[in-house]
Amino acid sequence: MARLSSFTRNAAAIAEGTPVTVGVTDQFTIVTKGMTADYADRLWALRRAAAIKYNTGLSATDVPVDPNNLPPSMDDACQAQALSEKCLIDVQDLENDDGAPIDIATFKEMITHRENRALLALALQAAASVGRATKEQLQAAEGN
Repeated sequence: MARLSSFTRNAAAIAEGTPVTVGVTDQFTIVTKGMTADYADRLWALRRAAAIKYNTGLSATDVPVDPNNLPPSMDDACQAQALSEKCLIDVQDLENDDGAPIDIATFKEMITHRENRALLALALQAAASVGRATKEQLQAAEGN
């Protein structure tokens, strides 16, 4: 039988944020909230605005888009902005090639650029995972 805890998350961690280590060989930490209702609503609004902007001025032979069917680069931009505004709190242990540390403002700006798609993917992964490990840790601690 399935346990409900497999499908639920720690609401406090989602709302307040938690550090999440990302990366495989080179790792750093993203402090982020989870994908809250505020994030989902902001992402929807950004996607809607992007679809309206894209569809403005299309010729009769062009195919219009809707908020759920944006070109990938536009959708990435919407996700980056929603994450920046509603989820991302801090970034730790990430530095430029010259050794200068990357702060959260720089990181938020970086994820808006297509060449940094890997950073956006890590930020999305981090936000999506918030609350999952915390809930598992709490349950393990209760068992001790």
